[in-house]
Amino acid sequence: MSVNASSSASLPPPAVWLDGEPVALPATATGSLPGICSELELLAASRQRVLAGVWVDGMPAEEVRDKGLGMAFHRVEAQSISLAELSRRLAGETRSQTRELRWAVERAVLDVLIDDAAQNRLRWQRFQTRLRGVLTHLEMLRDLWGARLGELSVGGHDLDSHLEELGRIAGHIELLLLKPDGEALPAVMMVSNVFERNLGPWLRRLEDYLGDLYERNLE
Repeated sequence: MSVNASSSASLPPPAVWLDGEPVALPATATGSLPGICSELELLAASRQRVLAGVWVDGMPAEEVRDKGLGMAFHRVEAQSISLAELSRRLAGETRSQTRELRWAVERAVLDVLIDDAAQNRLRWQRFQTRLRGVLTHLEMLRDLWGARLGELSVGGHDLDSHLEELGRIAGHIELLLLKPDGEALPAVMMVSNVFERNLGPWLRRLEDYLGDLYERNLE
């Protein structure tokens, strides 16, 4: 975590706490908030944990960064979480993202039949952006779980096979949305069909997979 604020060299070093306990950091690291945060991240990692939040004199470190405050500070407090808790949080957040996207796809089954080609292309671009967010979180979960992530079944298939299926679905939608105006109506009916029979169920299976992962403990 990096924030743009530093303490004055003429002041005593700030008190630094991690998970409710005071910690001693190298003197070279206590002169700036980025240095303190880097040391706290290393200390948390040595305990098989990750930082979940940092506060500077009671203010979230992100606000210090966003406001660009150059003030001196006196106390830095940090909280960390275990890798297992990080996994649960990521799985839960990703499942929520997937569920909300599935709902949007299910609504779009009818909406694409009403909207024009430009609106449908824009809708698909928004879906792609949201899919990329889900896939980014899946990669983070893969970093945590390693090969064990592939041992869980996604609708009877492993995760890599499930992701390959998404590539085929997305490619099909792309081709349909590129159809010329003269073929727009039959094409959009096919897009609606792909949303209903392919993309929606694909998201449902991933949602169930993430629910299963959420219940498992990363040891």
